[in-house]
Amino acid sequence: MNFKKRTAVFLFAAVAAGTLTPGLSAYQMFIFRPTALDMPSARPGGIAVHGEFFGWRLEPSTFPSYNDHSGPVDRWNFGFQNRVRLTPTTVVFAQLLTHDDGERRTKFDWHFHLRQQIIDNVVLIIGHDSDHDSDNLSRLNGKSFFTNRNYVGVGFPVEGETYYFEPFTWFFHHTNQRAHLDLSGEILKQEFGLRFGAVIRSALSVHIQIFTQTDTLFNIGQAWIGDAIVRFALAPWLELSAGFGFWKDILESPAGTRQSFHKLHWGIAVPF
Repeated sequence: MNFKKRTAVFLFAAVAAGTLTPGLSAYQMFIFRPTALDMPSARPGGIAVHGEFFGWRLEPSTFPSYNDHSGPVDRWNFGFQNRVRLTPTTVVFAQLLTHDDGERRTKFDWHFHLRQQIIDNVVLIIGHDSDHDSDNLSRLNGKSFFTNRNYVGVGFPVEGETYYFEPFTWFFHHTNQRAHLDLSGEILKQEFGLRFGAVIRSALSVHIQIFTQTDTLFNIGQAWIGDAIVRFALAPWLELSAGFGFWKDILESPAGTRQSFHKLHWGIAVPF
């Protein structure tokens, strides 16, 4: 593809992501990239930076836009992911995700974590997540708040050239996020789950994550969260994306509710 055609397609994709107008709750999205695409540069001391820009339309969706789950539901998400490989065993991950109800920006989420390989198939994970309302002041028990949390944990990745599988768990040493979707539970203490990714064909890949949140250590949890995404590469720098997700209470909350949210989404991604 020549430069003019590539530029035209990129501009079309960018316009489509924007005119599909400026929607996940606040957690990291897992996107598998083969390690061969993510190695440090040959230059000694070189740092490799890879990632993607993405935009999604959510329809239908019941996912709430605000931290207190009030207001209109998400209709659009867009943002970016970065994976910065500092050494062959050290990776820094960053993700920004914005939420939109179809007319205005409602929230944005930041996610950071450091992954340090300890031994083969064992990584130490240290991270931070924070979620900020854009034009609404969320309240809990009469007080304003935005969700923020720090955590430390471990992952057990097993990967090859075309697949990735990782059970993981992490423990919160600071968070104001609560169990149960009505926010009536106790402060979260742990999340654990698994992530799976595979390249099915040269242009087709699947990405799955499922995990549970618990306010009691090593408990089955108070809520399940899951996502499945299918990607089709039109070019090395442009992918089509489609998938679904859910967020569901496992048990009835202390306030007597058992809520659930769901979404279908499709859009584009521009890897780099």
